[in-house]
Amino acid sequence: MKKYLTTFIVFLFCIPALFAGTFDLGITLGTNAHFYENNQDNDMVKLAWGATFGITDVLEFDIQANSQLVPQFFGSTNVAVLVQRTIQGERNTGKKVAGIGLNSLLGVGVMFTDYQQTGILLPTHLLVSCTPYTLGSPYSGKRERLLSLTLAYNMYTNQVSLMFDLIKYDYYAIGSYRDWE
Repeated sequence: MKKYLTTFIVFLFCIPALFAGTFDLGITLGTNAHFYENNQDNDMVKLAWGATFGITDVLEFDIQANSQLVPQFFGSTNVAVLVQRTIQGERNTGKKVAGIGLNSLLGVGVMFTDYQQTGILLPTHLLVSCTPYTLGSPYSGKRERLLSLTLAYNMYTNQVSLMFDLIKYDYYAIGSYRDWE
């Protein structure tokens, strides 16, 4: 049941963006690891999947589901929602001119987990994220985000943990060079 609820939440955020005239829209795939909260989340390595929406030339909205891979395939999932800003310049210009190909991101957000008594997805963590390297841009149709670090404050246990994304790939369906040819 939790898998279906998580998938529903991800698509709930994705589908309106297809019709709202977003700046750009990409699908995200990658890895995720959650450290220092073993009593809550002991999965360690997870599959990160979701979507990224360009709000402006320097702001983006990311929704990412992190699903357990081992020992039970898609056994548990949490959902992170972030608003991120580029540090070194435009991520996408919205025109036939590419944004900066090497950039960095800073962001804030909320993570929805079932790490509380009710066992349903609720907002449990406040997030502060830093991605030091992004290679590519929405204009090129793909982007790699490397070495993302996210501090997660659990509002229920007053515990601070660390989330680490080694690499995430963004594949853009809207806002790439294909839209400007």
